[in-house]
Amino acid sequence: MRWYRSGVTLFPTEDGLKITALSPTARDANRVTIRVGTGDRKGKVVATLTTRLISDLGLHPGQPWDDALAKTVEDAKGFDKAFRAASNRLARRAMSRKMIDDKLRQLEHPPGTRAAVLDRLEELELIDDEQFGRMLVRGVLARKPAGPMLLKQKLYAKGITGSLADKLITEATSDPDEQRDAALAFAEKKLAALQRVDPDARYRRLYGQLARRGFKADTIRYVMDTLRDQLRESHDETR
Repeated sequence: MRWYRSGVTLFPTEDGLKITALSPTARDANRVTIRVGTGDRKGKVVATLTTRLISDLGLHPGQPWDDALAKTVEDAKGFDKAFRAASNRLARRAMSRKMIDDKLRQLEHPPGTRAAVLDRLEELELIDDEQFGRMLVRGVLARKPAGPMLLKQKLYAKGITGSLADKLITEATSDPDEQRDAALAFAEKKLAALQRVDPDARYRRLYGQLARRGFKADTIRYVMDTLRDQLRESHDETR
């Protein structure tokens, strides 16, 4: 008898072996155990896969069990394990394709398996980078005003890059008047807490806060010019 080894699983590949049964599991009717044996024997359980994978692989009782089929089933087991790991994480929170790929890499799933799982998740609309990125942008802006540089930083940190990130940032920040108004409103709130600070330090701090919120230089200049008089007020004048 020959054995096909993958990880800790051993698959018998003796001549005359066949799939003897495909049986739904007691806990989940959408998962099926595959048994392999000879003759009329019940056989050994070699894998448990989803009904979809069983159908996609064209498995059926009586099918000869050879090295090629053993390898195919083992690859399907790897896909199934990775898919379940990804689905469990997505059930807890939305994630980008890159975030899921990173998680699967940490779990040591090979590149081919990861790519197949990610493609299937996209096909099922369980991951959608554009929708995820748009939700992320809305969340950032709902907390505090932000400019394009900060939005880019947040998107890149979650794996949303390139043309998609550019598109989402443009959607959110393309109106210069809205950007100036948002930056000005943010600065006015911050300025109230800086009135007892030396004017030069007040200017530097406010400029830095606007820069950290990702506003462009021209937007920041507009805000600083608009608030020039308040920024120049001395400590004594605010008493």
